[in-house]
Amino acid sequence: MKTFPFIYNQPKEFLNFLQPKEWADFFLGELNPRFSVTTTKAKVIDIRDETADAKTFVLKPNWLWKGFLSGQHVPVTVEIAGRRVTRFYSLSSHPNDKYLQITVKRQKGGLVSNFLNQNTKKEDILEIGEASGEFVLSKELPKELLFLAGGSGITPIHSILRDLQALNYNGKATLLYFVRSVDDIILKSSIDLIEKNNQWLTVHYILSDVPKEGYTSGFLTKEILDQYVPNLKSTSVYVCGPSPMQTKALSLLEGLPVKSELFLLPGQNLTNVKKEGTVDVYLSLSHKTIQVKGERSILDELEEQGIYPQSGCRMGICHTCVCKKQAGAVTDLSNGEKSQLGEENIQICVSRAESNLELEL
Repeated sequence: MKTFPFIYNQPKEFLNFLQPKEWADFFLGELNPRFSVTTTKAKVIDIRDETADAKTFVLKPNWLWKGFLSGQHVPVTVEIAGRRVTRFYSLSSHPNDKYLQITVKRQKGGLVSNFLNQNTKKEDILEIGEASGEFVLSKELPKELLFLAGGSGITPIHSILRDLQALNYNGKATLLYFVRSVDDIILKSSIDLIEKNNQWLTVHYILSDVPKEGYTSGFLTKEILDQYVPNLKSTSVYVCGPSPMQTKALSLLEGLPVKSELFLLPGQNLTNVKKEGTVDVYLSLSHKTIQVKGERSILDELEEQGIYPQSGCRMGICHTCVCKKQAGAVTDLSNGEKSQLGEENIQICVSRAESNLELEL
């Protein structure tokens, strides 16, 4: 019978057994919760109220942070009721700032946005990941820019405006920011200051629900675009906001260079259906077979039965939940396309079971 020291034939195998990084993380965490050799952690050093339902969190990351580009987003992981949950938030600060900022608006049914706004305090530690995303300025800046923001969609655009300021932009930029009321304008003081100090920027706040003297009222329309952006055909456009606003914007701006970014809440804009009976899902790594209705995402239906696969954004962006489908068919909820019956990798947060499945979970 082999004894413990001799079951590892290579030094690397023995080191893997000892898990030195995990031990290092443990001891470093005892010295300072922000210290880690494996995980980017950030200390909350300030919290600012932006509106009644939005806060800016100022974060001091540890040495693993690799930086970001204006307009990118970052995964934020918190533990809620014993579960690690990850959501993506755009960085509202500028890359040259001493500290990071994320600005989080509470969403109805938003597990993490509500948790952060209700429970996070100064000195708390948040786990963050690497910044990513293509909602960034091009290397060659256009002469004319239009930014269309709705609600919390202002956060990456605010960072981009800060970047244009740092680059001494000499073109012309217009921001149309759609909100329900004046009280819902996020980052208003900072936006107003950027406009005041830069002649290239013109800002228009457009109120959809509560009119106020001195402000335009309404929703995004061709008439509003014609009113504020007379040279629209020669303008590059950035759009970030709720799904209905983005859908409208893309239809009005067809044929123009448009960059857009849309973060969906779990289940938002994903077509749910009613089905008779159930389908079997065999989890090959767990050697379990469960029954699901195939009415919602596979991730939702697994979690409903107490099975929690690794997941992140829950909206098809981060690819944390990707697994191999070894048999069966699914529908991709992001585009409505039905998959083939054979092997393929799927994202279970935006896939719905259409037949009996075998998943490598």
